[in-house]
Amino acid sequence: MKRVCVWLLSALLLLGCVKPAPAPQQSPAPAVMIEATAAPTAEPTAAPEQESLAGCYENENYDTAILTQIGEEYYLAASLYRLTFIEDAVGTWQGDRLVFAAADGNGNPLKLSFFSDGDTYTLQVEESTWELLPAGTRVEGLIRTAEEPTAGGPLFAEEPEQTQAPVQGHYVFSPKVCSVYMQEIFGPDMCEAWFNLVDAVMAGEDTFPCKDQHTYDWVMGQFPYRCLPVLEELIDYAEDREHSVKDGVASFTYLVPPKEARQRIEAFGRDMEAILNSVFADDYSDFEKALTLYIYFSNHYEYDYDAYERMYQEVIEDLSALRFFREGKGVCQEISTAYSYLLMLAGVEATTMMGPDHQWSYVRLNGQNYHIDPTFVISNRDSLAFFLMTDDQRAATGYSKEDYIITSNYAQDHPHPNYKAEDDHFAPLWSTWFGSLDRQTHTLSCPIEENEYGEWSFLDFDYTGY
Repeated sequence: MKRVCVWLLSALLLLGCVKPAPAPQQSPAPAVMIEATAAPTAEPTAAPEQESLAGCYENENYDTAILTQIGEEYYLAASLYRLTFIEDAVGTWQGDRLVFAAADGNGNPLKLSFFSDGDTYTLQVEESTWELLPAGTRVEGLIRTAEEPTAGGPLFAEEPEQTQAPVQGHYVFSPKVCSVYMQEIFGPDMCEAWFNLVDAVMAGEDTFPCKDQHTYDWVMGQFPYRCLPVLEELIDYAEDREHSVKDGVASFTYLVPPKEARQRIEAFGRDMEAILNSVFADDYSDFEKALTLYIYFSNHYEYDYDAYERMYQEVIEDLSALRFFREGKGVCQEISTAYSYLLMLAGVEATTMMGPDHQWSYVRLNGQNYHIDPTFVISNRDSLAFFLMTDDQRAATGYSKEDYIITSNYAQDHPHPNYKAEDDHFAPLWSTWFGSLDRQTHTLSCPIEENEYGEWSFLDFDYTGY
């Protein structure tokens, strides 16, 4: 019997899985099924017992467990390491934990226990003969949601009432961000003018210090889109655009009342904080931020085919990272701009790179430049084929360095560093998928290929120092 918990888990696993373009040739992503033992059959009664959701749990690697309760019995549906899908395992209370009986892919018994400690949970394999999920395997994470139980023990303690207070996580939104790439390409005067503009808007003013008209035109035209997407719908050029700067002071107009502009920026900031604090731990390295956000995009957003087709028929003026965040879908320039913007908010140096009919992200880790294409991972779920690429690898996917335009077409006519992405340290990842991340040992475990017996080989990639 397919229960509500299974449907809900399937929806979580399929969220954002679309395919705008093919990936480099790889084997199909691993999908190992565990057949669960059926629930005991009861004699028919006048009215069936009501099924209720006991709790939903998820960790930073997107391992998911969903529990439902029918009468005195609990049922478990779980996704582990993107490889294992446990369905309708039957559990009962034993002491302070639930113990579940299921079966592995070969029909052999599989015993699991599920228990909590404060705001964390643990799913542990107690007995198993399956090499992909050996006894002693533990999956841990934060309790994301849990409803009040109809019965049970301490695992499902009632949560405190939630309020509508703004998100208060470790990452705090700042309306003023500007990556090192923008500083190197646009220069310090434009970056300073950008910060002055943001300060003016947050203060409800309509003028800001700016060197000259040339600086003003580029700041107003290029920075909001990349560095504060919501600002595009809040302000515009001065009414006399050709003479917007006088004696080092620039003016602009509001599209909404100044107080509303500030409020909408603050609301946008709370949305960005919510994303950052649901994806990153406060001590993540830049590599871990780039990776977990990449996988987050893979599983939470979609490619907008309708917008893509319309682009070849008409001019679409509202394509932006802001639209992408609001609608949960977009095309390459929206996806890459949103990805790079979130990384900048989290303190990672990032920008965008353009090639023929495509745009992707460009980041700096440990002083090295890399290409990351979040658009393609949305269509090739969890694939690392487009993560931390070199120039040569980016060229192998169809985009030659000779055609690159970094950040903006401003870079075509103004001097800037000759950016190179030559570090191939992450090349072993390009033929794998994301599996799990062990931050204590700095190991990224990635499935590679499946043999004729249905067994998967793994790459354990050491990212120490990144």
